[in-house]
Amino acid sequence: MQETTADIFIARAEAAAAQVHVVPDEAAAEREVESIRAEKGAAGGAVGVVRAAKGIAQTGTCIVVADDEALRLDTMLPEVSVILLDRADILPDLPSAAPFLREQQTQGRASYVSFITGPSRTADIERVSAIGVHGPLELHIVLIGGRP
Repeated sequence: MQETTADIFIARAEAAAAQVHVVPDEAAAEREVESIRAEKGAAGGAVGVVRAAKGIAQTGTCIVVADDEALRLDTMLPEVSVILLDRADILPDLPSAAPFLREQQTQGRASYVSFITGPSRTADIERVSAIGVHGPLELHIVLIGGRP
């Protein structure tokens, strides 16, 4: 069986400690987000939800474009970040994203383009790896248009 770009994306995203939830459609995605909010929000943590413009299979990365600072903060401040991504928007690798990024730049709309791969990580404190210091402790990617 041949691996699809979505299969590669899922494997790489999970390797980067993201939790991937595959759902068949938008309605199922809304239910999945509400389920995550109910579980994680009930524990006292904030849950931020955004939509990715593109995904990169090679690294399991989501590209989030925002021209609103509040939307950008939804990916950085909450303890749990949920990113909605359409299966059709997954690109095989970073060079494949160049035309999309060029288009964003020439349109002059997006003031923030974030590349998000897994939960926030740092090792700047005595080279000890820590998760969630500069951003979310958990990253959930809801992949829309797949086989659950």
